[in-house]
Amino acid sequence: MNGLMRARSGVRLQGRVPGGGMVTMNLAGAVNAFTLFQLSNFAQMVGTATFILKRVKGINNALADTEIHIGTGTGAGFVDSIPPLLTINGMNFDFVELDLPEVEWSVDMTGYTDIATVIIQVEIEELK
Repeated sequence: MNGLMRARSGVRLQGRVPGGGMVTMNLAGAVNAFTLFQLSNFAQMVGTATFILKRVKGINNALADTEIHIGTGTGAGFVDSIPPLLTINGMNFDFVELDLPEVEWSVDMTGYTDIATVIIQVEIEELK
């Protein structure tokens, strides 16, 4: 089941790991993709962790409407995992889980904008 109808099965985390907090995407294009969330990987972990994107929020300071691309990889290896999110110049945005497709990541989440600068923070649900 999608969104709120599905029982919670993981841990909610915000921002990048490590480092935490907002990411300022101040360079445009896939070649400049920023890490939005880094998959947990530590020596004592048993099995593979995955996560689901639950929320995307931030502000568009790009001086123009722009799209945020969220997926995996960088440069020519970048692959969109969800459709691009349109943001409006000078406005904050908040895409919640009912706005987002339910996609499960098994690698680091990266993202880029068509026009810089956008400040962004993601919230994920980490599954074990």
